[in-house]
Amino acid sequence: MKCAVCHEEMERKKGEIDLRIGGKLYLVRNVFYEECPACGEKVLAPKISQELFEKIKNREFVEETVKIPVLDGTYG
Repeated sequence: MKCAVCHEEMERKKGEIDLRIGGKLYLVRNVFYEECPACGEKVLAPKISQELFEKIKNREFVEETVKIPVLDGTYG
């Protein structure tokens, strides 16, 4: 599969990705996805996307508190 952004060949990986849906951030662990080694674009297979959207719709997830670094982009 070629990257839609930069047209490099994507690589299959398994790990964590983040999704923003309806203004909410979701962290998805242990999921297969394609990632571009050149630009970092990540793509889920349609079947996996459908399964994840269904789980979110049915509230089939746990909520955890995760600390993340936050930058203020008002400089430069």
